[in-house]
Amino acid sequence: MIDVDVTTVLVALATTCATIIIGLGFLPFPSRMAAIWSVAFAVAMLSTYLIVTADSIDSSILRAASNGPLLCATGLLWVGLRVGRGRTPVFLTPVVVSFIVLTLALGLTAETKWYGLVFHLTFGLAGLCSTLAAIDLVHISKPLRDLSLPLVVATTAFSALALLLVIDGVVFAIENGRGQTEVDLLGIRAMNELVAGVYLVCALVTLLSIVRGGDVQTRVRETSDFRLVAQERLDRAKAAGDKWWSVIDVRLDDAGELLEASNARAFDRVTTRFGNDVRAVMPPEADIHALSPTQYVVLLPRPDTAVRAILSRLLERIGTVTDQQAIPVRLSSSIGLAAAPLADYDLTRLCAAAAEAAEHAQISGGDRWERAVFAH
Repeated sequence: MIDVDVTTVLVALATTCATIIIGLGFLPFPSRMAAIWSVAFAVAMLSTYLIVTADSIDSSILRAASNGPLLCATGLLWVGLRVGRGRTPVFLTPVVVSFIVLTLALGLTAETKWYGLVFHLTFGLAGLCSTLAAIDLVHISKPLRDLSLPLVVATTAFSALALLLVIDGVVFAIENGRGQTEVDLLGIRAMNELVAGVYLVCALVTLLSIVRGGDVQTRVRETSDFRLVAQERLDRAKAAGDKWWSVIDVRLDDAGELLEASNARAFDRVTTRFGNDVRAVMPPEADIHALSPTQYVVLLPRPDTAVRAILSRLLERIGTVTDQQAIPVRLSSSIGLAAAPLADYDLTRLCAAAAEAAEHAQISGGDRWERAVFAH
């Protein structure tokens, strides 16, 4: 019989959370981190469907196995946090393999006295992953720390619950001298599902905020810092009569088509390489700012002839096909160049002019650079 009060609500929550994180998180802001978290919510949703199916056909084996994917979601959440923080290794394969093995073990032991041991082991591993996730959340970058509070509370509470369940299982085995079957543990099911629902909501709030709002906050702060520093440099160049300053707008061509023709991980590698190429070609004294993973603005102090050479090298480097390339196509970029004296060293006008020139280069077929033309 289906527990309408708890199970059905959990199904609705899991489905809603998975839809939101994919639709509002991963699709508009694709990244490896967002992809892993989307899979975590999808796995949790699948688990709730298995619970309902198991209740409908009264299968203790399927009901027992359905706990595995739900608890695996906590491991994937931790893996996603490691990816987001740039930690290595991320332990994706060990986490997935461990929970697949435990899920099979839960199903196979459901009607035996060994089920209690496997269940508490699985719950303990999920609690460990949750504890590690809480630690990573505490050490997350400062602009995102406030956003992590709901999930920090949820992961800490879940870790405490997992510890209590493991202790309870050990005490039961010692006092009764036997293990527990899936039926013996049905009494804690409603509590577990209630906790899972709260955990999903807290995870959705925090992870969606990190994928969307945290990224926006970071970019806004970085943009503000770049503009302050760059304008100060231009003001000093103007005062010194130094005319060899330029603003460059560099854009990856066909970014939308590349994303559609690949997966999020491959596209993330493409944009990482694009950014590395820009940084590698630009001289150390250039100020480089990422407006997005596919667009960079550079304040470059170089004579005109040197700038042209740099842009030619950049176009050639971005267009070089390598064996390790994530997407097997030749990449290209469009670049807009605006000389500082022509805009009276005004950064806003220079950025706008360089952007317009870059757009014109893209319209003209890409894989080229265009010089901004200022109206007099």
